[in-house]
Parts: sequence; structure tokens; C-alpha cells
Amino acid sequence: MVIGELLSGASRIMKDHGISDPYKEALILLSCVLGCEKSYLFAHSDETVPAENQEVFLGYIEKRKKRIPVAYITGKAWFMSLEFEIEPGILIPRPETEGLAEEILALAMLQNTESVKLLDMCCGSGCIGISAAYYDKNITADLVDINPACVRTSRDNAARHNLRDRVIAIESNLFKGIKGKKYDIIASNPPYIPSDQIAGLDDDVRLYEPLTALDGGWDGMDFYKKLAKEAGRHLNPFGHIVLEVGIGQSEKIAGLLLSGGFGSISVKNDLQGIPRIITASVSSVPIK
Repeated sequence: MVIGELLSGASRIMKDHGISDPYKEALILLSCVLGCEKSYLFAHSDETVPAENQEVFLGYIEKRKKRIPVAYITGKAWFMSLEFEIEPGILIPRPETEGLAEEILALAMLQNTESVKLLDMCCGSGCIGISAAYYDKNITADLVDINPACVRTSRDNAARHNLRDRVIAIESNLFKGIKGKKYDIIASNPPYIPSDQIAGLDDDVRLYEPLTALDGGWDGMDFYKKLAKEAGRHLNPFGHIVLEVGIGQSEKIAGLLLSGGFGSISVKNDLQGIPRIITASVSSVPIK
């Protein structure tokens, strides 16, 4: 079969199984199998695909029919225009989370210093901290997660982008493994979906992505309560905390931060107009 036939056939199959953007996904999967850019597939639609590559590609389509996410099939995900290794058990980066990385970069630039210490808490694949360090050479980052697979993958992703000298991955239950360390910026995209909403998530997410990276407790606030209480002790004077939040959570989380001794709280919307990124700071006196 030629490239065009494979893409058309795979798109029909995935559409029949409820995949919302089947042609785009077929492009991603076939380009991964052939090791080429998606633009190559458009320009060479009449090119015959070797039988062994067809077999691999059709195997990918069978997996996608079962709603296994594309990132878990290919082992790759893109974030801030950078490629990251991904495996089952690690949260797949979302486009809206790029706003968190962009806010870190903006804050780092305002610091006007040659050294900015960043903590990426609940780091997952490490995409937030690694992206920030990649685009700003003044940033050094600690990537923290309780999941050993996340720590290993974050370490591999840092090496992939030649950042082993400025980015380290640490296995820790929140701040327990980094006692005494202080940072200029603490960033986190913690689990924030209320427990009773997990069952209503799309099958791609509910069946395959890690529950520990999604479930934020009965009100979705479990991790924010801990961060608001503990993060200030790990910030340098005038340091910032930057958080991604779920739909309808921004006011409650702002209240938690105020109670935790933070001020100068600001909220930014994502591209859909949803309040998504909260930034707050400590005063010149570190929180005790």
C-alpha cells in the first residue's frame, strides 16, 4: 500500500472507533513508524510503504482503537516545541500547561540575575522544568516526583536536551526529600481533578493515564493545601510560586495561598479563557 492509502484507511478505522481527529493521529503514527516529518507524508503520498512498516503501523492503529493514547503508543510527546520521552504511568503533557512554563520564563527574566533556582514539584515527565531550563540558561532546576518512573524519565529527558549539568531529578514525597533547600521559583501542575469526576473522564485518560497524577482528592484541593502550607519555607525572599489549576478552582486556591502567607496573587487565563495559572509571591521575609 502507498502512504495515502494507509492514511485514509487508518483514518476511517479510527473515526469509526470514536477518535475525534483521526487523520491527524494517523499522520503522527505513520511519521513515527517511518521516522520522517509529517510534511514528508504529504509530499510522498504515492510512495509504497514497506510491508514490515505497514505491519507496525496497523498494530499502532489497533492499539489506538482501544483508546491507548498516541503518546503511549509512540513513546513521545511534544511540549514547548521540545520532544519528551513518555511511557505508561507518566502523565502526558497538555498544551494548556505550556502557560505554566511561559510564566516561569517571564518570572526568571524579571529576576535579572545570572542564577535562578527552580523547583518543578510533581514533575511527571519533567517537561515544565526542562523546558524552562532549555530556554533560559540562567535557570537550574530540581525536578521532584514521588513516582520512581517519573524521576527516571525526567532524568532521561534532561539528558536528551543536554541539561544534565543544570537539571536534576529527585524522588521525594513533596518536600520531604529536599529539606533545607530553597528556590526562587516553585512551580507545580499537581493532581487537581475531584475524585468523583474521575469516572467521567474520556477513556483515553481514565483507562490509561496514572490516577495518582489526576486525582486531587474529594474537592481537588489536596495538593494545593499542602503546597500553600509548605512551599513558602522553601522560597528565597521575593520568591514565587506558580501553579496550574483546574476549572473553577482559582478563587479557592488564591484563598489557600493568602492563608499560607503569600501575596501579590495573579491569575492568567489559558487560550480557552479559563483561569489556569496562578502566581503568588512571598515578602522579603521568608515564611517560617
